[in-house]
Amino acid sequence: ALGATAVLPSCSEDSIFVIDPYAVPQAGDYADNMEITVDQETNIATFRFTGSGVTPVWIIDGKNYSTSFEFTKYFRKAGTYSVEMKIANGNGMSQGTLKKEFTVNKTKMTGFGGYKYDTDFNLWAKCTLGEPAFYYANGDWSPRPNPAYKLTKEEIQVTLPQATNEKWQAQMHVKTDISLKQGESYDGSFIVTSNVDMKNITVKIHPDGDDDDAHSFYPQQKVSVTAGEPQAFWFSDLPAAVDMNNVVVTFDFGGNPDNSEFLIENFVIKNHKDDDGTVVPEPEKPVDGNWVDFNSPDNLWYGCEFEKGCWYAPGWSQIADPEITFEGKNFSVMLPQATTDQWQAQVFFTTNVPIPDTDTAYDFKVTLKSDKDHPGVTIKLTEADDNFFFAERVALKAGSPTTFVMTNVKAMKPMEKLKIVFDFGGNAAETKVEVTNMIFQKHHD
Repeated sequence: ALGATAVLPSCSEDSIFVIDPYAVPQAGDYADNMEITVDQETNIATFRFTGSGVTPVWIIDGKNYSTSFEFTKYFRKAGTYSVEMKIANGNGMSQGTLKKEFTVNKTKMTGFGGYKYDTDFNLWAKCTLGEPAFYYANGDWSPRPNPAYKLTKEEIQVTLPQATNEKWQAQMHVKTDISLKQGESYDGSFIVTSNVDMKNITVKIHPDGDDDDAHSFYPQQKVSVTAGEPQAFWFSDLPAAVDMNNVVVTFDFGGNPDNSEFLIENFVIKNHKDDDGTVVPEPEKPVDGNWVDFNSPDNLWYGCEFEKGCWYAPGWSQIADPEITFEGKNFSVMLPQATTDQWQAQVFFTTNVPIPDTDTAYDFKVTLKSDKDHPGVTIKLTEADDNFFFAERVALKAGSPTTFVMTNVKAMKPMEKLKIVFDFGGNAAETKVEVTNMIFQKHHD
């Protein structure tokens, strides 16, 4: 019988894994298979590839990779994002790249994000905005060219290329046609994102042409942000002191470093009686802290030495220093002449207390008592205008002691000598203010 011999092809690696450089996929052939959708209510983007026989390689913002045919990703911050895709098969990776951009409309907060922007109650969403006005100055208060900006009702962007030293040197005034009624109460919120740390952005809401703090709806509130972290700020049941037509929202970024960028979004102002369904958290109460005794050596004010200074200038014309009377480390200040503006009645103490680092947190407490109403005493712990712990204002009622507390604060830069500043600008004539029980200590939980 004739025999037949079966000859089987060899099963070598070379015959199985032959790479054909001419069979590498072309990215452009799969452009219609690259899909991106964004759920703007949840800020979740869905990435989907509908091609077959090849593998997608997603590159999100140049640093995150995925080979999944479908996946989702959460984007907390509003903005335009980019995605790239390469296509791979057994012969290699495509030389070409598909690129697409997608937009997340609004920032979502991990905690309370403020009131709802898209409601009929939001006066800001329905208003007409005027062109903003600026005052952007250098260290000697000489005006600079206006900064670059973008202004819509959805977002406000400001870019400050050069640093400023002091409050009010980087002002932006946004005029609206919003009207608020005296005696009625309002709610509001906004989200701020910055590319730099800022401890004392000032926000003020006031009538057009009238920035008197007594008439301001939201007078000189401080906004502190950490670079890259959106932060929501809000107020609730706040009464309007006067009728306000053409409300102006003022932002001041004074003290900013070079190349600062700020984004304000989700701005809401609404009548308090209009319920948009927002569940408002309980307001944070100032933490009184765990305080050392006033006369303890751990009270750095009690144990320090200092040089006293004054600048008393009604109408910005300097006059004789006010009388300061000490009883130990408590003191009183007698102000014989009235002043009209902040910083016209300064009393400061340059201490021998060093602040050696920016990691150690501190607490500060002081009690103020005035014999006349005072619209706002400024308290500032500082070394220089570009290096401070805080700068806050405290309104005083005649005869009523008011205790100011600030806990767990850190310096922006090390300080050779801490300076404690009180500014009584805005005082009535013949005003006496008592300053007692001042404690400055390393933070105690």
